[in-house]
This record gives sequence, C-alpha cells and structure tokens, in this order.
Amino acid sequence: MRFLINTALALALAAPVGLSAQVPGEAPACRADMDGNRLTTTIEFSDGYAVEAPWSVTWNRSASLQDGSRGVAAAASLDRIVEVDPATGQRVVTPFPEPIETTFEGQSEDELIYRAAQIWCLTVLRAQEQSAGGAQRPSSTPQRSSVGVIGD
Repeated sequence: MRFLINTALALALAAPVGLSAQVPGEAPACRADMDGNRLTTTIEFSDGYAVEAPWSVTWNRSASLQDGSRGVAAAASLDRIVEVDPATGQRVVTPFPEPIETTFEGQSEDELIYRAAQIWCLTVLRAQEQSAGGAQRPSSTPQRSSVGVIGD
C-alpha cells in the first residue's frame, strides 16, 4: 500500500516543470516543520530551488507501529505542492486533482517529523530521476541532525 501511495505521489510530482536536473554531488536540504495540524516538508537544492508539501495532519499520538512497537502515527493528506523559484522567490502552487493520503509514524513525534522529511525528499528525488530519464542520482546519503534537517 505504501508503495502505491509513494508511486502516486512520485507521479504527481513528475509534472512540475521546476524539477530539472540539479548539480550532482550536492545533497539537498530536507526539512519538516510542524505548526498545529500542518506539517510542511521541504526539499531545497543547492541552487535555491525548493519544493514544499503542506500536509494536513490528523494525529494518533499513541499507536502500534508496523513493527509491533509503540509509537506515534499521523494520518496526512496532501492536496498541493509549492515550488519556490530561486531567482525570484516566487511561489508556484500546483494543486492535485485529488488529495494524496498516507500515514507517517515514528517512536516519537520528533522521529515522525524527521521521517516525513526523509520520505518527502526521496519522493521528490525519485520524481526528478524519472523526469530526467533516470540519469540523475543523488551522490551522497543524507545525514540526520538533531533538528531533523538532512543535508544542512
């Protein structure tokens, strides 16, 4: 089921024109910020181009995770993406015909938010690879920091 959701999200992201090939060897920054029931995941490339996903979240703060352990889960719905043009700072909103729904989970809320950032970055990178014909691959593995930012 997650594969289907991620594939649908990747296909939805393949349409934006801003997903052109990026400079190889420079890992993008991956972030997630939580404000109430809004989780915003962002991938920003070294040239300043960014793709944001403003997820609407419904929390289940105590959940049984897929591995059987206890943790937290959040149902998330995404109905649009926002691309940020590095030259002008202009924000271009691309709505989806139907919302994409998934569930993020983790041992804690911080881990859940960190995982959401990772998933978003990987989804955008895969969509970018597909739109570039598979020629572009990230050359470094993102690293986790204490504030949930990868690649900074």
